[in-house]
Amino acid sequence: MKQKTTTAARLARGTACALAMLACVQVAAAEDRITLNDGRVIEGEIARELNGAVWVKTADGLTQFYPASDVLRIERDVDTSGGETPADPGITDPAPSEAGPTETTEAPAVRAPSSNATRVAILSFGDADAGQGMVGTYVTAQSFRECIPLLEEEEIDVVVFRINSGGGAVLELMPLSDVFHNEFKPKFRTVAWIDYAISAASLSPHTLSEHYFMRRGAYGGNTAWFGALQAVEGRGLEDILYMAERISERGGHDPRIIRAMQIMDPLSIDLDENGRVEAMYQNTQGEVLINPQSRVLALTSITAQQMGFADGIADTLEELGKAMGLTEVEFVGEKVEGVAWPVSKAEKYLRRFREQTARDEQRLNEYFDGYNVAIDLARGADEDSKGKFIGFARRSLNSMVRMVDNNPRQALFIFNRSEEQFRDWVREQEELLRSL
Repeated sequence: MKQKTTTAARLARGTACALAMLACVQVAAAEDRITLNDGRVIEGEIARELNGAVWVKTADGLTQFYPASDVLRIERDVDTSGGETPADPGITDPAPSEAGPTETTEAPAVRAPSSNATRVAILSFGDADAGQGMVGTYVTAQSFRECIPLLEEEEIDVVVFRINSGGGAVLELMPLSDVFHNEFKPKFRTVAWIDYAISAASLSPHTLSEHYFMRRGAYGGNTAWFGALQAVEGRGLEDILYMAERISERGGHDPRIIRAMQIMDPLSIDLDENGRVEAMYQNTQGEVLINPQSRVLALTSITAQQMGFADGIADTLEELGKAMGLTEVEFVGEKVEGVAWPVSKAEKYLRRFREQTARDEQRLNEYFDGYNVAIDLARGADEDSKGKFIGFARRSLNSMVRMVDNNPRQALFIFNRSEEQFRDWVREQEELLRSL
């Protein structure tokens, strides 16, 4: 495969160091340039293309995805050093392409599919209907990280996070944002499909650039609470607002949207003649009032469309594929009774993870009480009976260890310890059992 010639490679080709360096100065630095519909210009290296969408690796080493609907023009091998521009910069229109990576890509070759269908996997971000929607308990950065090799194994192009969660722990927000932004985005086109995304369940996927709403969809209400439902104030609130700004920037969203979802800031907009947002205000002076002074913002599918935040409305897989601009799409996975979308390997893993977490929570008292009772009985038992009680205590302790192995966040939420502190406690208990 033909690759770009780097400065280092040119230096290596010279027979004399001084001559090689001189030749290197004279050669133009070539990069790809992507002009977006909103006027932004992105320079870097096109790592991958699919149906007009592009993945661009920039100078900071990050790879960012831009959907075909955002791309106005692509220019290849553009001189960015200020020298003479090549005679043919390779300007192309981002028309839907059946090809994989271009000749200049340094990324691994994309599979040669048997059809032109884009392979899409649905990953459920919680399941509030089953009582498994809590961010930090049932929705964790680590569980989504474990999905990546499974998605690669099934050669997935697009990952859709279907969100059905009522919120959760603040401490999980940045880890989730990090795994979505730094690990998912460089590999897949990533979109959110909003059913019920409240509080932490909307702030963490705010990192994603594309959001599609179900008609009944709700998104927002990010007020942070502690203790007896007391709203976070002062420095704690400022820290959360700053974190939300960082997450908004990652997703390319106006930070005033997420701010109105956290505190009672009014929000209004002006629309241009085409119905697009022309101006946004943190007051009520705009022609369309999105959020009044007296409440925190929670978007419906209607208001999300008004603001241009919703990229489309979809209740079914067919509607979702059309809203994403996919002419040929394959939703990857097996049909599972009671699940409205095909279950991929990654989705299957997430479901097992949540179900095991639920079983462990239900049996926690059994594990903990059984362990303590067995220890007490072993201490007072004769030598013939002691082994039986120690064996029961060991099985109960192992159940608690497996609980944290499955979901490390349970060390904090259940045992009020960091994972390291929990492991130290386990070693102390094992030493106790040996002494008995």
